[in-house]
Amino acid sequence: QKKREEIKQRDLYLCQICIRELYNTINKYNTQDLEVHHNIPINENYDKELDDDNLLTVCHYHHEMCESGDIPREEVQTIINEQEK
Repeated sequence: QKKREEIKQRDLYLCQICIRELYNTINKYNTQDLEVHHNIPINENYDKELDDDNLLTVCHYHHEMCESGDIPREEVQTIINEQEK
């Protein structure tokens, strides 16, 4: 939970997909229903579970899209890399 809060703070408590107005964004400054997404799932690489460069704040809607592959991992990683600068 501590790491989840750190990532949300890094991402200014905004969905990082919505703020970029990608993938059917309705509200650019979305602070509702925020979750932290593991770009590389824990079941694929447990060692990256708490790595900042594997985590991104997203709303529930975009989290579902990330999980289903509707938002490609490569694109999510690019956004994470921008946030890490």
